[in-house]
Amino acid sequence: MRLEEQQRLLVEEAIKEICKKRHWDLWVVNARTNHIHAVVTALCKPEPILTALKAKATRKLREAGYCRNVESPWAKRGSKKYLWTEQDVIDAVVYVQYEQGD
Repeated sequence: MRLEEQQRLLVEEAIKEICKKRHWDLWVVNARTNHIHAVVTALCKPEPILTALKAKATRKLREAGYCRNVESPWAKRGSKKYLWTEQDVIDAVVYVQYEQGD
């Protein structure tokens, strides 16, 4: 699935909503045409975070009529990276926010 501008905005909104609801710290989110970057800190492993982000984004897209398939539009897995230090978080935020191109 390639995300158009409105779809990317919905995905970013969904990620912000679920992070707020779960009391996770969302540092930055950047929805691209074919993938999403988000830097999130939480007191749990990354797998449930990724699952929740995908689920909320899918619901938001379906509610807007963009995603009609029964299957998830996302890859079965996703990249998860532990950020152990403050510098790791800073580097990740810079990468997501400024190094993705237009």
